[in-house]
Order: sequence, then C-alpha cells, then structure tokens
Amino acid sequence: TMAMPSVAWLLVALLLALLVSQNGELDMSQMSCSSGTLQQLYDVVALLARNFLGLDSFASCSEEVLSDIQERCGLAAPAGAAVLELGFGTGRLAVRGAAAEATAAAAAGMARYDGVELSEGMLNTTVHRLATLGAGAFRRTGFHHSDRPTDFVRESEALRQYSHIVALFVVDALPASEIHLLLQALHVRAKAGGRLCVAVLADVPERLSVRLYKTLWRAVPIALGGRRPIALQDFLDPQLWTQVTAWVDERSWLPVEVFVLERSGEEDTSSGDGPSGQPDRARRSAVLERWAAHVLAPVAPDLGAAAQDVREQAVASIDSLPLGVLKDILNVWLTALPDEGLLGLAQEGIEAMSKEDILEQQEEMLSAMPTAQLKQEVIAWVKDLDSQSLEEWIVPHVDLDGLNLEELRSHIDSSFSSAAEFVSGDAELMAQVLRKQEGLRWMQSREKILELKDWIEKEVLLPPSEMSREELEQSVLEDVERLSREELQHELIGDFENRTEEDLRALLRQDLQALWREDLERRARAAVASA
Repeated sequence: TMAMPSVAWLLVALLLALLVSQNGELDMSQMSCSSGTLQQLYDVVALLARNFLGLDSFASCSEEVLSDIQERCGLAAPAGAAVLELGFGTGRLAVRGAAAEATAAAAAGMARYDGVELSEGMLNTTVHRLATLGAGAFRRTGFHHSDRPTDFVRESEALRQYSHIVALFVVDALPASEIHLLLQALHVRAKAGGRLCVAVLADVPERLSVRLYKTLWRAVPIALGGRRPIALQDFLDPQLWTQVTAWVDERSWLPVEVFVLERSGEEDTSSGDGPSGQPDRARRSAVLERWAAHVLAPVAPDLGAAAQDVREQAVASIDSLPLGVLKDILNVWLTALPDEGLLGLAQEGIEAMSKEDILEQQEEMLSAMPTAQLKQEVIAWVKDLDSQSLEEWIVPHVDLDGLNLEELRSHIDSSFSSAAEFVSGDAELMAQVLRKQEGLRWMQSREKILELKDWIEKEVLLPPSEMSREELEQSVLEDVERLSREELQHELIGDFENRTEEDLRALLRQDLQALWREDLERRARAAVASA
C-alpha cells in the first residue's frame, strides 16, 4: 500500500524530466508575450522596486556583468559619446553616466543620453533615481515613453543619431517580426561606424537552468517578464550590422549572450552633409553655382577645390553676396564649424528672440518632458524660492473685499478642505472642521464667514509667517505632489512669464551649455534662418 504513491511520484518526476529535456532544444524565437501585457507587468515591477524591494531587486544581471558589458561595449568612459538606450528599466546605465558627469571626470561623461521605455512606471522610477544625484543629473539627458518603442525609434523627431546604442535584455522579449524591424530602425539611428550593444538570454540547451527556464516560460511566460532565450545571430542582417565581438557570460544562473555590432552600409547623406561634416556633392555644386552668379567677377564652380579654399573665397566675396546666398553658404558648411562657432550663432539667435518667442520655446520643451521629470523641475524650482515666495504659494494673496458672497464662500471652503487634510490624524479636531464647513454652506453674512476664516488660521492651520524655512518648503513640496501634469506645467510657465526678457535669455544661454552637437547645429541653423 505504501509503494503506490512512491511509484506515482516517480512517474511524475520522470515525466517532468522528459519535458525539461525536450524543451532544451526548443526554438523559442517565434514565441512572445503581447506588449500591452508586458507594459502592465513592468509598471507593477517598477512600483514594487521603488517602494518595497529595492531599485535593482529585479535587475536582469549583476553589477559585475553590467560593468563588463559597459567596458567591452565602449561605454565605460565614452568621451563625447551620444548614447541611445532602448528599455532602460530602472536606469542603471543612465545613473552611471549621470554620476560620471557629476564628478571631476566630467569630460569622460556622455555627450548625450536618450532613453526609450515601454513602461511609464519604469521611466518615473528612473527620473526619481536620477533626481537624488542633484539637478545636474538631467544635463544632456532625455527620457521618452512609448507604447510602440520600435515605431518611436524609427519616427520620432526627438531622437538624433548616436555613436552608441544599447538594448540590454529587451530584444529577447520581442516577437521575431519586431526584432527585424527594431534592428532596421536602430541602424537608421546609428552614426557611421556606430556601435550597437545587445544582451539577450543565451540559448544554451545543455545548461539545466536553460531547460528549466524554457519549461517554466511555456507555462507562465509573463511571470518571467516575457523574455526567453534566443539565438540573436539568426536575426542579424550583414548589410545592416557587422559583428565586432560576442561572448556568453555564465556567471548568473541563466547564461547571457552579448553582441557588439557595428553599423554597416554607406553613410546617410540625406541631410545634405556627407562624412566628416562635408556637404554632399550635389548640394555643394548648387550652392557654388548660386555663389558664382552673384560675385562681381565670374567664378566657375570648382568641385575639385578643397573645402577650406572654397570657404575662404566665399568669405573674400562676402560684401557682394545677397543675404540669401550667404545663408546658403553658411548652412552648407555649418557642420564643419567648431562647437564654439555654433555656440556663437545660437547665442546670436537668442539675442534676436522676443519674450513671446522664448516663452513659446519653453512651453514646447515642457510639453515634451515626461511628467516625472516635469515634477522634478518644479521641485528644484521650489527649493530655490525664498521664504516670502513660499508663503505666497501656501496662502496666495487674495483681495477678500473684492469677492462677492459666493466667491468668498468658495474661497473659505477651499481653506476648510486644506484644513481637513492637515488634521486628518486628529479625530476630534477633524469633526469640528467638518461641522463648521457644513455650516459655511448656509451662512449669508460676510462677517460670519470671515470669522470662520479667522478660526481656521487660529485653531487649525499654522500661519506661514510663523513657519520655519524648512516647514514652508515641506508644505509646498507636499502640495506639488498633488498637482496634475497641467498644473505642474502651469506653475513653471508662470515662473517664466514673471521673469524679465534678459533673465529668460540668460536661462537659454545657460541651457546651450547642456546641448550636444546636433542640437547646437539645429539652433545655429534656426539663428541663420531668422538673421
């Protein structure tokens, strides 16, 4: 009678062993979870990581493995590197770059970092994490949320071209068809000779952990984040990417395969500029022909002349050229200017802007900013406010004599609502506040309503004038946490509107220092166009 259960358990074990063994050779490249399901999962993971389990509790690899990837992909000290990361998660790589930027070795920091993330919860977690490093952590960084990251990478005007692109433990969660599309989109975003670093779960069938993982994935894929072991080399198109190196890291319980790829193919000259910042042949010819038609002495376009010689000839004839031709010449060779030259042009463009132009530009910038980063901007601004400004935030000046009875009632009612939040831990005082707020609705005397205002300020709320600087700031920051995105943006725009035109220009000049090369070129072109 005792042998039967033992035989049954033995059979179950044998069946499981057979299943695990068969799954070892299973090709999982055609399997995947829906992006919507993954988005919901990672929003929950971000919440748990941020509030309960620690930011790196769900990390896909150890710090040692990440450091090794960073070193071998050329990201350890990426002087002047423009980095795009797809699926930045809790921001481990972004934090490393920001921390380097904050040190004395800032020259070794990234020239630009952009991240694209499917999960808004992960994005918010990363922004809060960077905020702990100080205001400078957001210099030269951009965080973007998209429900369709591949389309965003391919189509968004917020992204540029990059010397380094990183996709760590992202590709192995995508459907096979989207992996091909993503690699094509990333090829467009890579500069000539740009590097792509991709890490995936390695498909090593002889490893027991891989066979067990595949078996579990087939049962509950979402519990494993949707990521499955794949052979990435099967997806690589040699016309798009050339493999520089690849290795399998087996220090974790699941082996990880890392590929370092280099962009293949000719340099994209659709912008009108070829390699090394030189104008492409057709555009250069058109500009030279227009230039030759306007100089006093006939000058035949010489496509064989050195670019520097052509520029010197153009400068020598500057007095005889119309403004439109001058703009053409400058735009063609703008990419050859040093950063200092671009900075000078951009600064001249700022001097020509009206206050309305500046406010419009700032509003566009804030509209494109993620909500979490927008909140951090407001928090940083609040911390710079003086005590009087903090007092006015808590109790804005209101001309009570100018309010009619209903407006006065509404104003005092909002004060009661704030008082109720303030005394939520005191049941007796809360009851008094609610009773008096109920009575306010039936009062028809201004004097009685103003008596309620005095009662709130005396018995419930500590007058701002009696608060310390720390208490004022804490009270305002608690209010900021309750603001909607529209209210956060409204506060910042209001601050800009209250500044003088020269103060706004100084702010823009300061922002120029944080721009990377391509953004400087864009600002310089705008300045030339409006000159």
